[in-house]
Amino acid sequence: MARSGSDSGGWYWWAFVATSILVPFVGIALVVFFASQGREYADQWASILSFVITALVAAAAMIGWLRQRAKGRGDLGTLDVAEPEADAVAARAERLAAKVEHVWKSEELRQRLLDPGPLPVSWRTVGPPVSDHWRVIGGKDTPIDLDGSLDDLHQTIRTKLPWSRLVALGEPGAGKTSLVMRFVLACLSAREQADPVPVILRLSTWTPSKQPIDRWIYARLVEDYDYDPAEPLPLDRLLLILDGLDEMPAPEREQALTQINAAFSARDPLVLTSRTAEYLATIDSQQADVLTAAAAIELKPLDAAAIRDYLTITTKPARLPEWSNVFAELTADPEGELARGLSTPLALSLARVTYAERAANPDYLLTFTTRRDLEAHLLTELVPALYSGSAAYRRRSQSAYPSRSGRSSAYEQLSLAWSADAALHWLSFLAQQFGRRGISSPGLTEVVPPWVYGAILGLLAGLCASTAFGVAAGPATGSLLGTAMALATFVYSFITDRREPAPTSQAKSWTATLALFAGLLGALAMGAGLSVDQAVITALGAALWLQVMLSRSLIALQIGLLDLAVVHAAITRPSVSPYALGLAALVTILAVSVLSASRSSFFLARVVLAVSGRLPWRVATFLEDGYQRGVLRKVGDLYYFRHDLLRQKLAHKE
Repeated sequence: MARSGSDSGGWYWWAFVATSILVPFVGIALVVFFASQGREYADQWASILSFVITALVAAAAMIGWLRQRAKGRGDLGTLDVAEPEADAVAARAERLAAKVEHVWKSEELRQRLLDPGPLPVSWRTVGPPVSDHWRVIGGKDTPIDLDGSLDDLHQTIRTKLPWSRLVALGEPGAGKTSLVMRFVLACLSAREQADPVPVILRLSTWTPSKQPIDRWIYARLVEDYDYDPAEPLPLDRLLLILDGLDEMPAPEREQALTQINAAFSARDPLVLTSRTAEYLATIDSQQADVLTAAAAIELKPLDAAAIRDYLTITTKPARLPEWSNVFAELTADPEGELARGLSTPLALSLARVTYAERAANPDYLLTFTTRRDLEAHLLTELVPALYSGSAAYRRRSQSAYPSRSGRSSAYEQLSLAWSADAALHWLSFLAQQFGRRGISSPGLTEVVPPWVYGAILGLLAGLCASTAFGVAAGPATGSLLGTAMALATFVYSFITDRREPAPTSQAKSWTATLALFAGLLGALAMGAGLSVDQAVITALGAALWLQVMLSRSLIALQIGLLDLAVVHAAITRPSVSPYALGLAALVTILAVSVLSASRSSFFLARVVLAVSGRLPWRVATFLEDGYQRGVLRKVGDLYYFRHDLLRQKLAHKE
């Protein structure tokens, strides 16, 4: 079931190349012609040149729109290649398997799933109507017993399910993600060369109405596992673990399940996880069906004995008597609210962090009369517990980031300087702004209100333009252009989508190559008999065109303004040196290019968020610190909250 990109996925790039080559020659020919007519035809020359530049800017905007449209459809032109050889596919699968293992091994250590031993998570078999018909699943009407515990899942799927298709259900915090994490590592440990590579993909990152599932899968492989899109891997070489159907909006859950059933046959291995209630609501709708040929299991709550045993082995022996009242309550009422409140792996791990590893008195757990109140309390106490600067965390921090010369590492000093209140405030802000989306440092540029970003960028762009042209053509021209540049930049930044990516490395290489082409063109123009001034203007025009084609639309807008300013100054101020005008335009373009680059946008976002107190200045360090402490988890370069219940709690904290 190999899939590749659309046959027409790269057509817009060829349109871009053709336009980049053909249009400049037309424009340059017009420039040379009118420049050769003498200064008495300057008004005609200026009008034609302005028209040409405007047409070029419009063409650049159209090509940018086409590129964004193709990108929105998920067209990855690098996947439009012939089917690779079997040996190449096997090698690529091995590389992907190594990356997947590294990601989830690290996550297993961070979540301390095996410290000091795994929780006794178990599940029960769920048959039709939650699962598909037993005949479709196993070829017979006889039910299949899938009951098991944590490390049995790999063997259960491999030996009892002919097509390795399963739906794992459970309550919030029941351990579904941890279960599939252990499953992935078990698959990789026993994997042979011909076996598919297991990959966990978060369904909350997919919008079925906007992106076909195969495009989304490849995009997530690139984002989460540093997958090289230049090395296509057929989807039949993947064992997909689609995690968190419940994290999608209800209409999208129905679309997602429909697309999954349509895109994959009943023999393609696949594991899907969801909260029980959301999955039942989805398959009960008229638009969706059960996952074809998939069996279903539901994770069971931990019993009182398992809770007591886990808290016993995770508490320092000297403090164990402090749990006597809690243990007595668990023994006396194993079905009570206390036992129910601690019956999920999430709640039990929170109780460990808050009470087993701190000096807090566990008897406080006995004051809650309902399970929900107890769970809410544990979620509320997690961040203060993790950011309290405990000795246990200091030891883990020193181990992960060893200091030199016996001194505390800069990382440790910074992280321990953050108070629990400040960390809680910053994490609440991230929960509100990002929701279920992955948190990244570059993504912070989307958090700053557009008008703030536009005002700052407009002010800086206006200052650059007014200074450069004030020196070249006088204060009046500089002030006028600076004001126009600032207003245009502010309006554009306010209405545009700042999530547009920066030029790719391929585009940057084109920039360097075509910039050299512009210089050679200027030299050839001089050799063809043009004056030095005319050759400089010709080369500058070509360079500006290339900058328009290979930069953001904001640059195209500003180049149009600079074009008008240069032409106006050349006509009304014949005494002004064309070199000065060209240099002023070049300096302005370079300055604005730097200001509007993605790194500059991120820098401005950091300044705004730090000054307003919504995030620390060292936001990347803060995110990594949250990952090290266990409040965040990391997939690829993106950070997510440890659990969606924690995110919801933090989002409503302020």
